[in-house]
Amino acid sequence: MSEIKPYYDVFDFKSFNIATLHVDSESLKGNPLGDTHLRKSPILIPKGDTPKGGWPVVFVLSGFAGNGTKAFNDKGFEQNYPQDIDDLASRGKAPLAVYVFVDAWTKWGGSQFINSSSVGKYEDYIACDMVATVKDFVEVSDRAENWAVVGGSSGGYGALHLGSRYPNVFGRVAAIAPDSFFEASLLPDIYKALPVIHKMGGLQEVIKSLEKGRLLNSRSGFSVLNAIAMCKCYLPADNKDGFEFPVDLDTGVRIEERWQKLKQQDPVVFLHERRDKVEKLASVYVDVGLFDQYNLQFGGRQIRHLSI
Repeated sequence: MSEIKPYYDVFDFKSFNIATLHVDSESLKGNPLGDTHLRKSPILIPKGDTPKGGWPVVFVLSGFAGNGTKAFNDKGFEQNYPQDIDDLASRGKAPLAVYVFVDAWTKWGGSQFINSSSVGKYEDYIACDMVATVKDFVEVSDRAENWAVVGGSSGGYGALHLGSRYPNVFGRVAAIAPDSFFEASLLPDIYKALPVIHKMGGLQEVIKSLEKGRLLNSRSGFSVLNAIAMCKCYLPADNKDGFEFPVDLDTGVRIEERWQKLKQQDPVVFLHERRDKVEKLASVYVDVGLFDQYNLQFGGRQIRHLSI
């Protein structure tokens, strides 16, 4: 007789059991995009007895157009992220901790893990709703230095944002190639996207293309998706589109008021402004390669040299 188990029993992990964290998020109810407030995040829980003081916790944030569940995809000829964690933990090279693979998917592919009037209150969802649910679900540490938030690209951005906003919740931060220095990373994608949006017939046609699964089949589709999603996160507006671009759609000239508003969301700016909170963190790790297709190496280098 077949047995139905209440967790994702596909991988033979040595050090962890897999469970599903169900969050009924008050923060996401009624969000502008109509995305569900009922969230399901895969979670790794160490096998064996809970240590005195509870397990450490690691929140894992996905890159743009990714999500927590995608980390568990079978990669065939190589290990996926959770398998890597299990392998390293089994050899004592990664900590035994509760790993939470955050579900923060939106209609436009990502939330940047911040509060936006055009996307939703994803910062509150994570820092309030998810944290509280984890504490109810597993016996975990109540010390911030035993809680980490990590991620790459947009996930790295989210880690820097949440850690620098809530050092008393997430005491450790790790960011790989975080979205930063928008002049070099985001602005080029916006300029690349604008002619494509115009050629497609405007935003409503882009939405139709996205809903029909056609947008990402085009060569510049991902740039279009990224430009719109980022502006919805960083530059929400009370207009028919729900956001603004930081440049004039005709001339391409930057609109300084909008640009400065957007720049306030850039880690090279907000980390400096939040330096008092950053100094409370037990550790911050930032890494990026020598080269990056979105020029994120420049932002990473600037973050490294910030006087915080």
